[in-house]
Order: sequence, then C-alpha cells, then structure tokens
Amino acid sequence: MSRPSSGPPDTDGGPTEPIAERTLSHLGRLLPLALVPLATALFRARELLATGNADGVSLRASFPVYRYDLWNFVDPPRGGGASVSLPFGSLEPLPLLAPAIGAYVVVSGALSAGYFGSIADGITTGRFDFVAAVRRFGVRLILLEALVVVALAALFLPLIVVPPLFVVAIVAALVVSYLYFPTVYVLALEDRGIRSAAVRARELVDRDRPLGFFLAVAVVTALCSVPVSLLAHAGPAGAVAAAVVAAPLGLAFNVATALKVAEMAGVETVE
Repeated sequence: MSRPSSGPPDTDGGPTEPIAERTLSHLGRLLPLALVPLATALFRARELLATGNADGVSLRASFPVYRYDLWNFVDPPRGGGASVSLPFGSLEPLPLLAPAIGAYVVVSGALSAGYFGSIADGITTGRFDFVAAVRRFGVRLILLEALVVVALAALFLPLIVVPPLFVVAIVAALVVSYLYFPTVYVLALEDRGIRSAAVRARELVDRDRPLGFFLAVAVVTALCSVPVSLLAHAGPAGAVAAAVVAAPLGLAFNVATALKVAEMAGVETVE
C-alpha cells in the first residue's frame, strides 16, 4: 500500500495520460472485481424482476460517491408505501427492518472492503488480493457503512414530518457528497482510519477543487443510463443482461475515481 503524501501532488512526475485512458489500462487487470457490483445488483432480485417487467427509460446521474452497480444507472419501479432498498430485495414489515439493515451493513461493508482495497492495490502495485483486503479493511468499511446509514436516516427521516424540506435535504446531501467523496478511496489508498480519511478527503477537495471531475462523472453516468435502462426494461432476461453490462461499467467509474483521488493525494500508481 502506498504511503500517504501530506503535500500537493508532484505535477512534474505525475501522470500525463487522460484519466479515461488510464482507467482502461487498469480495467482488464481489475475486471474480476466486477463480480461485486454484479452481485449487489442481482441481490435485489425483486426490483430486478419489477424493472424487467416495466416499460420506460431512466436518465439517472450518479456522482462519484461510492460503489456503482446497475442501480446507479437504472431507477427501479416504485410501488406505493414505504420500503427500504437492500442488496437482497425490499423489505417492508417494520420488525424486519432493523436486522435487515444490520445484515446489509455487514455484507455490504465486507464487499466494499475487498472491492476498494483491491482497487487501491491494483492501481498502486498492479496486484490485488480480495480476501486480504477484506481482512485489512473489513472492520473500518463496515463501520463506515453503518455511519452512512445513520447519517442518511438523520438527514431524510425528518422529511416524513416536514416534506417541504426535501429540496434542502437533497442539496445538503449533494454538498456533503462532494466534500467527502474521496473518503473511502483515501482510506484504502493511504490505509487510514475513518476519521483521518474523512479529514484528509476534505483537505484534498478544498485544495484541488475537483468540481469539474465530480460533475463530469454525473454527466457520463447519465449518458450511460439511457442504453442500460433500455436493456433493463426489455424483460427479465434484459434486466439480468443489464446487470451484467453495468458491472464492468460501474467498476470503471470506481477505478477512475480512485485514480483521480490518488492523483490529488500524490499517491503513485502503476501504468
């Protein structure tokens, strides 16, 4: 794992290729990691089936905040009533909500540990070990997942009482997403704790102001969402095919963001 750099990146010796080309150069080596976004998409089997049986098209922009899968490109059909989206489907009965969220946090955190740890190793050493990354980052990523769930609940639950606050909550979520989007990447690239990674992420964003990259990712994901969603709405087989197509696509966005954060942090990457 690369050592953290406290100063600005060395632009004289830094990468000169566009980030899209650098992403493609790493993608072939990291392609087995696409099984993670494929799994998280397929776990939501109920929504996958509903999407395949529904007509329509999605135009969904996703900012570089976390792990991409099919559901960052496609909006599943929404039924009536309140429900919570989980990797293994939608659960509505309240008594099942807490244990389901707990299971989600553990499973998703462990997958994220292997996924982001492997991406960090892959772009900095050219090799990765998914199981070793789970061991190394598992506790931190599970805790980070739990903190994110609590933060989202604190942000959006008041909307049940005061719905007009919805716009304010969305804007607040976007601002926080921008200020802290490098956190999980910094955690893995520089082997930091959660608090240290969050502080470091904020410092990098304040210094480098990567708003152009942040918005560019949203635009490109929106463009990708149209063909992916057309495939996803072409029946159950089309929905499964869309999940397969979206998996390496989502991996590419995560790798591109990791490369951008490594560049901001002055962490050396391999060609």
